[in-house]
Amino acid sequence: MSLPVILCREPPVSGTSAPSVPPVPSYGPYREDCPWCGSRRLRARRRGDGPRQGAPHRSPVERCSDCRHVFRNPPLTPGPEHPLVRAGVRIGHVLAARAMVRRCPEPESWLDVGTGDADFPLAARAYFPYTSFDGLDPTPRVLRARVVERVEEAFVGRLTDHHVAVRVRERYDVVSLFQYLERVPDPRAELRAALGALRPGGHLLVDVADPRRVMPGHPVGLSAELVAQGCTILTGARGHRVIARKDASAA
Repeated sequence: MSLPVILCREPPVSGTSAPSVPPVPSYGPYREDCPWCGSRRLRARRRGDGPRQGAPHRSPVERCSDCRHVFRNPPLTPGPEHPLVRAGVRIGHVLAARAMVRRCPEPESWLDVGTGDADFPLAARAYFPYTSFDGLDPTPRVLRARVVERVEEAFVGRLTDHHVAVRVRERYDVVSLFQYLERVPDPRAELRAALGALRPGGHLLVDVADPRRVMPGHPVGLSAELVAQGCTILTGARGHRVIARKDASAA
């Protein structure tokens, strides 16, 4: 008696599936002048003729010879973030929260500027469980962040917008700006507006560089500006993260 033959067939393959490709960041126009002071004396910090497409946050880095401000040129424009960049941002958020705990352990209210989906308030809440986090962003993403309770109050716009400035005037113990000053046309005005949102004695947290690398010299011009605006710098002069305290006498 012959045994039946059973054929095992693999499911048909419709075609070769292409590997997923991470989104490529987009870049804005090349700047001929410094976004901080307007000087045209720019100097390349890293070689390259243009954005390295496929490598996130790798546009050439330039340094202003006058104010020593360091920035990516051309700058990244808002768009889908690369997964590696998002991972680096999450690490930077945790490190920033830990750094702030040592200097301001129990703030009552905190405004995160340029918050997007409020990733930083979500990470910082583990270290500041009793702090009220609000978010500000030029896009409606901050409204969705409020719906999922990442922030308690959401503002759409910029710090320099009149309707925003009036509502946040001297309201917060901490204001944070992560990679925000590099993306605005007038970083000095945004910085002054951030200080205006702080109560006397409040703290400003500014992260001005790619969280995956430290750029020596970048915060020098920023620190000088903060001192001129009546602040005390609480961090070193060569880190990418600057924490400053607004003096009681500051305007």
